[in-house]
Amino acid sequence: MRPVDPKARFTATVDDYDAYRPSYPAAMVDWILETARVPEGGKAADVGCGTGIFTRLLAARGLDVVGIEPNDAMRERAVARGGARFQKGDASTTGLPPGAMDLVAAAQAFHWFDLEPALSEFKRVLKPEGRCAAVWNERTDETPFLRAYEELLLDHSSEYREVSRALDALAAIKASPRVADWAETDMPSAQALDRRAFLGRAHSSSYVAHGVARPAELDKALDALFDRFAASGTVEFRYRTVGACWRIR
Repeated sequence: MRPVDPKARFTATVDDYDAYRPSYPAAMVDWILETARVPEGGKAADVGCGTGIFTRLLAARGLDVVGIEPNDAMRERAVARGGARFQKGDASTTGLPPGAMDLVAAAQAFHWFDLEPALSEFKRVLKPEGRCAAVWNERTDETPFLRAYEELLLDHSSEYREVSRALDALAAIKASPRVADWAETDMPSAQALDRRAFLGRAHSSSYVAHGVARPAELDKALDALFDRFAASGTVEFRYRTVGACWRIR
């Protein structure tokens, strides 16, 4: 299959992404705001904000937050959802004024960024004392259901082994000589999914949208997996929610 521009990868997933992607633990938002020393009512940018899940969490804490998203379909959905301001831009060209932000964050997005141009842009838009943060919900394989789901993805998606990984991005950020005052944490979270939500959660992933040659076969396998493991009408995705915070030299 022809490679898809990262900025366009999620156009086909907007409905499922908006409906079925998990949120982030309140404790993780607390940790980021405290570690980044974001003042009450401070200014924040959520870069690669998608449909605005994390943007709205920051806005709910009283921050003056803007979501930055290059994909028109994702950004339009974020605007329709409301709860914050959104504008077109990407990690190397945010369109934000210099020295304006107390926090530049990226949720479920930094692994798509070109690291050094992103750090340069974030340095430009941050206040001198401002900091960056990144957060991901990383699905675990700690249950038989989740191990079987992992095998299903490996069997059906030609892209699944090849897509950018959150933990690789985390290691690359940490290793950059431009990164200082590194802090990192993780915490468990979970998402209960009924049959429709389980299928939607699978199809919210770009490696399913662009890496599955026979979607009907995938859906049949997902249905069978749900029937095998569901309890009281749901299956559970367990996550290790990983957060990092740093200053840019």
